[in-house]
Amino acid sequence: MNPLQTPAPSLSGTVAATLDRAGFTRAQFWVLMIILAGMFFDTLEQNSVGAMGTNLKLALGISDAQLTLVNTATVLGGLVGRLLGGWLADRYGRRLSLSFNLLVYSLGGLVSAVALNYEMLLASRFVVGIGLGGEFTIGIAMLSEMVATRRRGALVAVLNVGSGGVGNFLSYGLFFLLLGPLAPALGGDGLAWRWTFVLLAAPALLVVVYRRRLPETPRFLLSKGRVDDANRSLAILTSSSLRPPASTPSGPLTTDDIPVRQLRSSPAAVFARSVRARTAAIGTASWMAFGAQVTLNFLMPTLLVQRGYSISESLLFTMIMNSGSLLGACAAALLAGRVGRRVAVGGAGVLGCLTAVAFAVFADSTPLILVLGALLQFFTMITNTTLAVWSPELYPTAIRGSGTSIVNGIGNIAGAVMPFLAVALFARYDMAGVFGMVAVMYALLVAASRFAPETRGSSLEEINENVAPAADTGTPSRR
Repeated sequence: MNPLQTPAPSLSGTVAATLDRAGFTRAQFWVLMIILAGMFFDTLEQNSVGAMGTNLKLALGISDAQLTLVNTATVLGGLVGRLLGGWLADRYGRRLSLSFNLLVYSLGGLVSAVALNYEMLLASRFVVGIGLGGEFTIGIAMLSEMVATRRRGALVAVLNVGSGGVGNFLSYGLFFLLLGPLAPALGGDGLAWRWTFVLLAAPALLVVVYRRRLPETPRFLLSKGRVDDANRSLAILTSSSLRPPASTPSGPLTTDDIPVRQLRSSPAAVFARSVRARTAAIGTASWMAFGAQVTLNFLMPTLLVQRGYSISESLLFTMIMNSGSLLGACAAALLAGRVGRRVAVGGAGVLGCLTAVAFAVFADSTPLILVLGALLQFFTMITNTTLAVWSPELYPTAIRGSGTSIVNGIGNIAGAVMPFLAVALFARYDMAGVFGMVAVMYALLVAASRFAPETRGSSLEEINENVAPAADTGTPSRR
């Protein structure tokens, strides 16, 4: 610890101890499923424009650059959504923010389905991005506050198994069916993409209804001084049902458990002296990891078409490659409980870098494209899933939503910028240029990950015990 910093008083571990004793309850299982359902549709929506790129270009008469701008609008909307969602989560609660995000992106998706021109599509995807932005980051922050310490890493990683793993794999299978064999029944290539947007948005609206049953996290409620509500939430999470108790339980939490000294609930506090190094390290790692993932998922179908494959073949091949995403997310969930965050990110980053180099040099046939593409997605998903586990652990409750959203938002910016560079490199150097860029990004990811603290096996209170000195809080008083 920096000797110039004044340590905050030791934070209460009552919430952690209670959740640790309870283990993984049935109520927590349903919390996991409800959060995961929204993230699954999030992934389908995020991959949709890349999968339907050729259809959109033909239907709306747009160029590759304009199509890339549609992706950029979604990503920039995601940045706005992450900042807004993080602020809402820290100010008004994780549950409210999560429902707001899902509702916004569902409505934006329906507008995309009826887009009359390029400009309308562009605006609708920006709205979709706002909803997508906070969905994942607030979900992982929320779950990390609601489960036992030793299960935290694996359970948060499971969210990426369902969204980034199963979601990425099934999304291209779904798009292959809707835009291939089922396209004639949906009105042909000119209308199939519209029905695809409808089919992605409509089910997500149902998840909004079910999310009303989610309890607020006890840690957030304690940070606001709401002890009775925190006890009620803790009682739900340690039970076998999401049904609230008939009366307010006496519970283990008292006013002594309210954090005495906290960072202010403000996005600016993410750059306070006590957490600045964490933000820089994980933010840089997120830029490299998320930028690489978006580049691969968004451009791969288009790159394959330009290499001479048909639309159906490109979607099928991308789906096969994304089997690596599913396996990588599962591997990350297993690693989360067995090795440290830095080891998982560093190891997968090195192997991802080597695989990208191999793709750039050797991927000149269909079998090699499929095998190396799947391997790259495997290592990509290990790094992204582990960063998803790591980021909410690095911030205290008062700014956990904003901190998680901002460092992931930095990756969002990369997702907007890097595909443009990848398109330029592809035009000049073909596949070697794109995957050479990805290799460099993974090398920088490994370097950045070395500067973030290890968090495996520690409670959220232990990790953040000394990150709120008086100089950062302004007014160190109870709420």
